Amino acid sequence: MSTDTRRIIMADELGYCWGVRRALDIIEKAGKPEDPVATVGDVIHNPQVVDRLRSQGVQTAETIDEAATRGFKRIAITAHGAGPERAEEAKARGMELIDTTCPLVTKVQRLAQKLVKQGYYIVVYGDHYHPEVRGIISWSGTTRAVAAKKVEDLPWNAQRGATGEGVEAPPRKVAVMSQTTKMVEEFLGFTRELTDMVAREGGEIRICNTICEPTYERQNALKRLASQVDLILAIGGKKSSNTARLAEVGRAFGVESYHVESGDEIDANWLGSVENVGVTAGASTPDDVIQEIVDRLVSFGFEPPAQGIKPVDLEEVPSY
Repeated sequence: MSTDTRRIIMADELGYCWGVRRALDIIEKAGKPEDPVATVGDVIHNPQVVDRLRSQGVQTAETIDEAATRGFKRIAITAHGAGPERAEEAKARGMELIDTTCPLVTKVQRLAQKLVKQGYYIVVYGDHYHPEVRGIISWSGTTRAVAAKKVEDLPWNAQRGATGEGVEAPPRKVAVMSQTTKMVEEFLGFTRELTDMVAREGGEIRICNTICEPTYERQNALKRLASQVDLILAIGGKKSSNTARLAEVGRAFGVESYHVESGDEIDANWLGSVENVGVTAGASTPDDVIQEIVDRLVSFGFEPPAQGIKPVDLEEVPSY
């Protein structure tokens, strides 16, 4: 039933996760305009935060070589993590290394090492170009590791036990884990297909669900939100994997959903017949960017959320 009030409904879990807050605390304390530090890549996938950090003595470089050429004496590993070669390169250059890797990512890196020692071929469900995935594979320390988002990406083209010209079957032991920010339903679908390929003729598959708790919380909160709204805005940097997943979750529930980085991207045509607009945000999205989106929606005639944009528990530490 139509009403005169157009509402903004916030997801009950959104925005900065514990790991991002921790990374920013570390890098903000390290940043000094007179002695700047360079991060290899964006410390988190949010352009507003990266821009803000520049004034605090935190710059961005593509490589350690570039940072050294530009005169930096200190280098930082981002929250997404990196392979062990990053520390070796910094040491060789005589540079101080600052590590902001999320402990939940470190946990996956260590798991990969453990599984390799147990004889498993490692499959990381995730984006092969993402720094977290590249770091996990690097820490595994083996050529028997691959990133994939569908079984067609794997180096095998047949089920275990198959023979014949051109047939590449899986090894006996395969372990699969996930990039921490992926959707659990898609990960489980991938593991079902992989299990069918590997678990034949004495094959063994180890499934390790390494999607992190904050990702679950934000995805589940969005599922609850989807039943209450006509449209969803997922706020976060365009490089943010977990924000992109939130928009996908909204669409999977049949709600028109958009991934936006700033209020300027909101098209008034999206809102024409919308009574309730849902707002969520990725784990690397700061509160002021969320508030900017809310203010933009208010300018389009929506009532602001009565309880503000979100509760914050500064003492939160996830289980890991």
